[in-house]
Amino acid sequence: MRIIETYKSIRWRQWLVLFMFWTFVAVFLSTQLYFNGVKNGVTTTWWFVFKGQIPIWYFWAIVTPLILHMVNKYPISVNDFLKPLLAYVFFGLGLLFIMTNITLIYMFMTHGYIDLRNTNIQEYSPYFFSRISNDTLIYLFVLAIIISVRAYGIRKKNELDLALAQLKNDQLQNELTQAQLQALKLQLNPHFLFNTLHTISSLTLIGQNESSANVTTRLGDFLRRTLDFEEHQLVSLAKELEFFDLYLEIESVRFQDRLVIEKDVQSDCLALNVPNLLLQPLVENAVKHGIAKSKSASLIKLSISMSDDRLSIQLYNDGPSYDHESEKGIGLQNIKNRLDRLYGNDYRFQIESDTSGKGVMTILDLPTSSQLIHE
Repeated sequence: MRIIETYKSIRWRQWLVLFMFWTFVAVFLSTQLYFNGVKNGVTTTWWFVFKGQIPIWYFWAIVTPLILHMVNKYPISVNDFLKPLLAYVFFGLGLLFIMTNITLIYMFMTHGYIDLRNTNIQEYSPYFFSRISNDTLIYLFVLAIIISVRAYGIRKKNELDLALAQLKNDQLQNELTQAQLQALKLQLNPHFLFNTLHTISSLTLIGQNESSANVTTRLGDFLRRTLDFEEHQLVSLAKELEFFDLYLEIESVRFQDRLVIEKDVQSDCLALNVPNLLLQPLVENAVKHGIAKSKSASLIKLSISMSDDRLSIQLYNDGPSYDHESEKGIGLQNIKNRLDRLYGNDYRFQIESDTSGKGVMTILDLPTSSQLIHE
């Protein structure tokens, strides 16, 4: 069945190239035979010689896919060459026995060298061994070409895969840098700095120097973390949560007693790797489009769990219903692009109005780091 599939998979252009190649071989050898005949005084035409040769070489064109099938089924390599070599030998013996006999029968019928009906084994054997030696060279020639072309194709494919992997790595690194710069841009915008500095100033004026110093320290830690350059695409969830907490600690002071933060994180998830700078843009989006837009909104809830090698992250805020315009932000789009390159289609990233009818839920479902396409 696989042999039939091999023939079906060959397109007409490939058949055309194959028959053109063997036609060239027939032309070359027919010309050689013709001039040898002229030299030896044989009176004939080149066309007569060519017509006699072309069926033989077209038969080789028909069986060439069989040899290709064998090479694909038993690819030869440095680590495994004995088994393919034996396969080529046994397959070649069977093929050559059939090819040689068919060729001799054709030549006897068209040229009348001997009468097959009155020929015994002793008379037939010299013709057989003479012909099979030529067919063996042809078989080895075809086999060598197919193996060489296949090895060249594999080498080029490996080079292409390596180049694509390097390109993907470069793109990931570039997107990580963009994410860091975007995080810096988002947090150094006038509103964020004005609100935070205004909070620090207000605390100082009312004599809450300890709280003011605490916010100042948190702001410094936050900006330092933003500026730190991470070479890796992935960081532990524990480290990512540190950045998450720093941001919300500053915002908690800004919103005073209004902001309520709840976290439900399974302890066995903390050592798992997640994309660097993943949570901060999500919580920034929740504060900006949720908490800040409704005076009645107050809750930020983060839930993280793992089941069947899948990491589930859910971030809820009880602000207004989901506004699709918020999804057009550069930070969220950058997250989607990075997740595409890290996980392919093996992830879920969705922002939607909560099923309770109030607030917005951000949902992330990721494979563990061992299932990454590329780290």
